[in-house]
Amino acid sequence: MDPISLRVYMVLSLLVHCVSTGPIMGLEDDLPLYDEVLSEQDGVDFNSLLETMKDDFLKTLNLSGIPVQAPVKVEPPEYMLELYNKFATDRTSMPSANIVRSFKNEDFSMPYSDVPEVKKYPLLFNVSIPHHEAIVMAELKLYILVPRDRVPYDGVSRRITVYEIRSDDQGERNVVELASRLVYKTVSEWEMFDITDGVLRWSRSEFTTRLLEIHIQTPAIDLEDTVDAQLDIDVRPETKHEPLLVVFSDDQSSERKEEKEELNEMISHEQDVGQENLEFGGIGNMPSEESLLQMRSNIIYDASSRIRRNAKGNTCRKTSLYINFKEIGWDSWIIAPAGYEAYECRGVCSYPLTENVTPTKHAIVQTLIHMKNSQKASKACCVATKLDPISILYLDAGVVTYKFKYEGMVVSECGCR
Repeated sequence: MDPISLRVYMVLSLLVHCVSTGPIMGLEDDLPLYDEVLSEQDGVDFNSLLETMKDDFLKTLNLSGIPVQAPVKVEPPEYMLELYNKFATDRTSMPSANIVRSFKNEDFSMPYSDVPEVKKYPLLFNVSIPHHEAIVMAELKLYILVPRDRVPYDGVSRRITVYEIRSDDQGERNVVELASRLVYKTVSEWEMFDITDGVLRWSRSEFTTRLLEIHIQTPAIDLEDTVDAQLDIDVRPETKHEPLLVVFSDDQSSERKEEKEELNEMISHEQDVGQENLEFGGIGNMPSEESLLQMRSNIIYDASSRIRRNAKGNTCRKTSLYINFKEIGWDSWIIAPAGYEAYECRGVCSYPLTENVTPTKHAIVQTLIHMKNSQKASKACCVATKLDPISILYLDAGVVTYKFKYEGMVVSECGCR
């Protein structure tokens, strides 16, 4: 608990204790209890009084409410960590979708069997995908447990079927098959079932909670010597092998692009107009007294060799800036990476603005106004003009999510704006 939260909690606890249990030990015995005093005063509401005291105390700390303690750090599924590490290591490959969400099972009921030779595992998932994302694929990952005493060349064969359990308006239970196949295993490992069609159907519904049921059935034709062998699904959260529903999706939003042709034309105009200003307002035109004073100011500002040297060495450019997510408190929701090189833009935007600082039309006009009258407009600012994404593993509303391109995180180019 952070210091402020601890102080608030201790003081409020003390207030509650004092008001509800009576005076502190050691006071005179003939002093009345607090609640007795309050009961003698007509119209006094104990709960309202306590609430008022709490509000007054919070105001002294400039708080709107008691700070909520940071949630316990979520342990991501092994699959999601492997997914992140795979594409963080291999820059040449990319996932089949930009966003990957993992939904954990929320039903920890024990498996049961109400039909001979069929073992049933109830699973519950709360699946929510934003409407602006297109679902590419959905997989149900189950960790299949094979008895350790099975020899390497011997295995277990079972039919595994994934059902969706629905209830109609009358409360009748309906079973819809999502995926089914014969599974043969010699060792315990993950098995994937494609349930894309089912999840696509769910995305068009307003309901997010989905009840599934996994059936493990002995096939009609068994492999030799496997009739007595058991095959189970690991559903225990502590093993890190609990069932996982993984949804792959793509963000459908698009980025706006600048027109470079117009920009180059504006740069050309800026240079022409700037040159005219340095030539007394144009060839053959005698400058006014105001123009002479402004020109003198510009010469003092721009012609000094020291200033020109400093300006040249301090032009708008990209510089290093490493971000440690823990330092800014983002490690509570960003699982990986722990930090990254974000870069930042530093330097000045002085006349003339050239193409390498990619000025906007507004920045060009602002620079010209600043040359004429520095009091009327400030210089253009050196800012990030192009940002690149990074890959992160993070919590999105409590759901462990991998995003291959988390946009706008790294400065790629700097310019004057």
